[in-house]
Amino acid sequence: MFYQNSISMKNAYKFATLALVVSLAFSCGQSQRHDVAGTEEAAKEANEDKFQTHSAEGDASFVVEAVTANYGDIALAQLAENRSDNADVKDVAKSVAKEHNQLLKDLQKLAGAKAITVPSEKDASAGRAFEKLNEERSIKDFNKKWCSEMVDSHEKCIRAFEAQLEKTGDEDLKNLINQSLPHLREHLDKLKAAHERLKNA
Repeated sequence: MFYQNSISMKNAYKFATLALVVSLAFSCGQSQRHDVAGTEEAAKEANEDKFQTHSAEGDASFVVEAVTANYGDIALAQLAENRSDNADVKDVAKSVAKEHNQLLKDLQKLAGAKAITVPSEKDASAGRAFEKLNEERSIKDFNKKWCSEMVDSHEKCIRAFEAQLEKTGDEDLKNLINQSLPHLREHLDKLKAAHERLKNA
């Protein structure tokens, strides 16, 4: 009788442990989904409820905007990889796609560690730029307009990263920015050079 009760207690313990693991896994999955919003605006609204200090809100807003910008740059880089017939454009597009994908992962990792909600897509402005370029019939004009769009995007991104580096007190965010800026500046130089060669061709 004691042996049977012992077995029953062991089985009950196993079932209780399994139920707890499943419950924790489900709640963690739910929490992870809640940290991703569809749009930049939705992500910022979610972060306003989480962070009460001005500095924390500023860091969260920067991460949200950086994630959004990366989605846009990656989409445009992949578009140029597929559409362009220019070796310079295709080369820089490949580099942008690769390194901005890594930057996006780094930003998402940082966001997870800091409980920052981030968007899951590019913004409407980047979407319009993508559609406009994709509809361009002349590949020659596509190459020039693509370079111009990406130069503007990288200049804006570099300014934002440099400004946030001065403002933030978060060492993890500072490290990410310092690691990212050399790549962003290198992309900008390549984009400008490719654009000049296209204008002079």
